[in-house]
Amino acid sequence: MKGTMRPLARTNEVLSEELGSELLIYDERRDVACRLNRTAALVWRHADGERTVDDLVEVLREEIGDLADEDLVMVSLDQLSENGLLESGYEPQEIFASSVNRRRFIRRAGVVGGAALALPVVTSIVAPSSAAAAPAIYL
Repeated sequence: MKGTMRPLARTNEVLSEELGSELLIYDERRDVACRLNRTAALVWRHADGERTVDDLVEVLREEIGDLADEDLVMVSLDQLSENGLLESGYEPQEIFASSVNRRRFIRRAGVVGGAALALPVVTSIVAPSSAAAAPAIYL
């Protein structure tokens, strides 16, 4: 199943801006801003609906080295999906499977070192509506 998945990043109603090696994405549809660290940003940028999970592993290997593996890509895709940043081509894993991938990656990468830097991080914040963001006027 993983070999046939071809995830497609959602780019419709999404604004993105590079911030060094990170990426800031504003989801206009949901009024949510997401900050993607380098790993999550690389997966999102290369999830073009043509590349498979194995292809995404290779993209990550070229950028971050031998730490990249299928577990890292799957954890990245789960986080992107959870935050509404994938259009299609990926079926999120059950929570247990996602936890196994994360633990397995950390265990393996802990031997190599740098696991914390490679783990994908997608942080989101709900943007306030314009009425909520306006200053209160007291009479």
